[in-house]
Amino acid sequence: MLMYKEVTNQTERIEHFVMPKEKETIWMFYQSLEEMNQDGVLEQFDLHPLAKNAFLHFSEHPQLNVYANHAVVSTFYLGSEDYEPVRLNLLMGERYLIVMSEREISFREQLVQDFTNNPEHMKHVSYMLYYLMKDIVSSYLEVVDQLSDEFLELEKSVFIDPQKREIGRDVYRWKTRLHKLRQYVEAEESIIQKMGHEDFEYANEESGFYFKDLLSSFSRVTAAFDSFKENLKGILDLQMSLKSDHMNRIMKTLTLVSAVFIPLTFIAGLYGMNFEYIPELKWRYGYFYVLTLCLVLPVVIMSYFKKKRWW
Repeated sequence: MLMYKEVTNQTERIEHFVMPKEKETIWMFYQSLEEMNQDGVLEQFDLHPLAKNAFLHFSEHPQLNVYANHAVVSTFYLGSEDYEPVRLNLLMGERYLIVMSEREISFREQLVQDFTNNPEHMKHVSYMLYYLMKDIVSSYLEVVDQLSDEFLELEKSVFIDPQKREIGRDVYRWKTRLHKLRQYVEAEESIIQKMGHEDFEYANEESGFYFKDLLSSFSRVTAAFDSFKENLKGILDLQMSLKSDHMNRIMKTLTLVSAVFIPLTFIAGLYGMNFEYIPELKWRYGYFYVLTLCLVLPVVIMSYFKKKRWW
């Protein structure tokens, strides 16, 4: 892919991997296992069987393994479209860094452009590793910003329609996805810490400072994912609170309506009794009196509720 020559301080494109000479470093990026096998890269190394196995098989979690003359890193690039991680395996030696992804990803061309425009970024294998991990961390930070907007829209939808059942389902799906992504974040943070440690075989005097700066940026990702989990819990609690408030308003309305009709029911029941002597039944205008009372009572009761601001 690219070869850096310290003598000229320039990078040049190469089609196939060749063992770098002294004062040369090589960066290769394959986007499938088949592409790498066609180049016959592993045949040029005396790899430890465990190192070869770790590089050829994608891990389910980020990890860093150091062997006699090589180190193998399993890391994850987080896509900003579907939030699905893309697994990457890195094989590094003293003067080369070989990257293999499980599928095509766009950030390879970004790295090519970066290394082409800034040859000094390939001066040491730790520098190449840093700029690659920097792009990976940037992918997490970009997802953090997008997730923040997603959860803001989800929170708005609660106020628009708190009775919407899909909100609870969305919260559950997001909690499940965040739990999985949080596991990747923890492992990635651990890997970056190891890369920035002074005992790391492929670090130089300056690279430790770079990785510490990268770790500082990545801590924002960790904090954001923890905050998102709390936000989702808050959204669910908010929906339950709004649902409860809506139900209370309904019960309040029904109670006030019942309070209006209870006196009318009493009057109707009182004069509907089958006693022989009920004086009001003999009144000439008794029906109109009762009818007027049935009209006046609701008005008085509702006026009282209005004055108390219950209605």
